[in-house]
Amino acid sequence: MTKARSIANLLSTANGKIAGSNLDVSFENISDTGTTGTKVASGTTAQRGSTTGQWRYNSTTGFFEGRNASTFSTLEPTPTVTSVDDTEVDSAGGGNQTIVITGTNFSSGAVASFIGNAGTNFNASTTTVDSATQITAVAPKSSFLNAQEPYKVKVTSASGLAGTSAVGLINVDNSPNWTTSAGSLGNAFDDVNVTHATIVASDPEGDTVAYSDTTGNLASAGLALGSANGQITGDANDVGSDTTVSFTARATAGGKNTDRAFSIIVKDGSAKLDTTDFFGDSSGKSLFKFESNGTDSGGVANMSFGHPSSGTNESFETGNFGNGVKLSYGGEYGYTSVRNYTNFTVSEWFYPQNLGSYSQDFKGLFGSQSTGQMIISYSRSAYRFGLQHQSFGSGNKEGNADKYTAENTGCPTLSNNTWYQLIWTRDGTDSRLYVNGVLGHTITEDISTISLNASSPVALYMGSASTQLGVNTYGTEGIHDHLRIFNKKLTQSEITELYNFESAR
Repeated sequence: MTKARSIANLLSTANGKIAGSNLDVSFENISDTGTTGTKVASGTTAQRGSTTGQWRYNSTTGFFEGRNASTFSTLEPTPTVTSVDDTEVDSAGGGNQTIVITGTNFSSGAVASFIGNAGTNFNASTTTVDSATQITAVAPKSSFLNAQEPYKVKVTSASGLAGTSAVGLINVDNSPNWTTSAGSLGNAFDDVNVTHATIVASDPEGDTVAYSDTTGNLASAGLALGSANGQITGDANDVGSDTTVSFTARATAGGKNTDRAFSIIVKDGSAKLDTTDFFGDSSGKSLFKFESNGTDSGGVANMSFGHPSSGTNESFETGNFGNGVKLSYGGEYGYTSVRNYTNFTVSEWFYPQNLGSYSQDFKGLFGSQSTGQMIISYSRSAYRFGLQHQSFGSGNKEGNADKYTAENTGCPTLSNNTWYQLIWTRDGTDSRLYVNGVLGHTITEDISTISLNASSPVALYMGSASTQLGVNTYGTEGIHDHLRIFNKKLTQSEITELYNFESAR
């Protein structure tokens, strides 16, 4: 066979290329001394071969790969995660959180996931590879749990290579929650510089909450909102009639904000002190100012003074507001007719004198034993404000009286020569006793018999601890002022309002 024929047999077609079936070539220790590179087979993932030892460029993944006995291994670089654009997630906010992840070696088909501090993890709902250094991931906010913060961020390539941030990058920080209901916060009198109301919010993560008025309306009305405590304070600008100030309060904690709409009514307080119906709802029935007599400004029934044996020796002296009536020790009392009120509130200002000077433990303030009576009682070396009633059960007694307001933290015991606002409320459920606007005790025993409407009508007494005239009438030496009677049980907010108003004068 000629050389020409042998060469011809190697050719597969007229194009002159050598057919692979005609060529049997093996190489050992190949060395490419060129500079531009050696081209290897290139194809998609679907075009992979199955022979062990094959080396190729995968045009689908963009990486070189080689096959071992059963699968392909890639030269793909491992992803790295360095940072995220949003380090706090409001898990209670609802909806989704979009997080931009920065790192290296990101490739098409990668999946972002988030790993909690206990190792729990979840994948992003969607992962979009923006570039080799940026991924945009979207995940439900509710998937981030406060107990699992901080969350590390993981990126896994399509081939399974994964890189995780060295530290936790995402914390859970929910927006603060308002405790105070939206709407009216009550009243602020224009001539009183006190704390008119307090708004409260809390942060689920325990961060400090700061308060602000986004509208500036409080400042325009002469009021201020305390950033640290949510208190609305100040001497409101004078008004000629009730003026509603609406504002939006913002609670801020951990960079998160929650807004809520409130309002406060600025009232003209110039004549409020001597107004019988203090709340303007027809609940205020009587007001005894004791300027020079026992006149009831409400016109229900005036108060008289005296004692069967000692006669009248009351005096009208400087009180908390103008004059008040001083009742001396010896049993003198004031008395007025019984009221047909099952639900009621009695409020007065009292200036005790000579407490501890006499042996009697129980000193009457207002009411009667058969209907229930506000008293001062000496107990455990201190005078306390309490409620006396002839049928109290033994478990609720200390001697002849219910437990006293001073038993509760924040409610002061009484001392001489100090003005106190004392309040007794009653409704179909309970009786409550307050000192200076602070609830001291709630009484629920034998409540059906506690009333200002006795079955056998008796007068209501001020300054005597007995319904029997001249018998065991323990006088309470001191000055009484601005005794009010309401035909309803005042709420805590109303009591606070009354105390704030009267105490500022």
